[in-house]
Amino acid sequence: MSGAVIALLTAAIFVTSLISGMFGMAGGLILMSVMLTILPLATAVVLQSSIQLVSNLWRCILWRRHIVWHVLPWYLLGIASGVTLMLMIQYVPDKNAAFLMMGTLPLLSMALGSRVRLHIENPYHTVPVAACLTFVHLTAGVVGPLLDLLYVNAAFTRQQIIATKAFNASVMHVVRLGYYGVFLYLTGREGGWPENLDPHWMPLLLAASVLGTTTAAWFVHRMTDDHFKSISRMLVALVSLYCLFRGIAGYFML
Repeated sequence: MSGAVIALLTAAIFVTSLISGMFGMAGGLILMSVMLTILPLATAVVLQSSIQLVSNLWRCILWRRHIVWHVLPWYLLGIASGVTLMLMIQYVPDKNAAFLMMGTLPLLSMALGSRVRLHIENPYHTVPVAACLTFVHLTAGVVGPLLDLLYVNAAFTRQQIIATKAFNASVMHVVRLGYYGVFLYLTGREGGWPENLDPHWMPLLLAASVLGTTTAAWFVHRMTDDHFKSISRMLVALVSLYCLFRGIAGYFML
């Protein structure tokens, strides 16, 4: 990749890690949309998951005292179910399909937010939703806004939401890297580390992710829970509309 692309990616990773660190979502959606604009799908998937994994793990460390541990076993069971389904189907979307899913699913979650009464502490909600989200994550690449459906009715603080969602997302990014980086490669399909992605640039990109996540903590302490929820929903809506337009334009050559 050229120096200009690396500079753009570094800036995008810092900003989106800052956003994810502040709101627990939206950053991954924005980063994936940027990467799909300038990179091939396989490169974007592996790079975005690598960056987001580091960002979420660092967020887990920063907010470790706020992780709500008792809800995680049911979510992990749902992830295992979703992975099993994905291994049976082995579906890999094209770039336009990824854009359409990235644009449609978050808007759908916002529309359903006031009607669907899901709860992260209810295992009958968490297991099937986590299975569906794992499938979506392995195809569309982002589930932050959809994952929020499980948290909207929980009596959690913004710190608890950020911390617990970061743990969920870390596991899902490990699964996604394993699927695209290992499983598809071993089965003779597109996968593995992309040839046009020079690993020598990774320390710089990962450092931008950690710096953005660390900086976000300063802003989180100065936000209210109401500001946290309203701003995150606005960001998701704007980026989703952009992705929806890109997907439609790609299919119809607008």
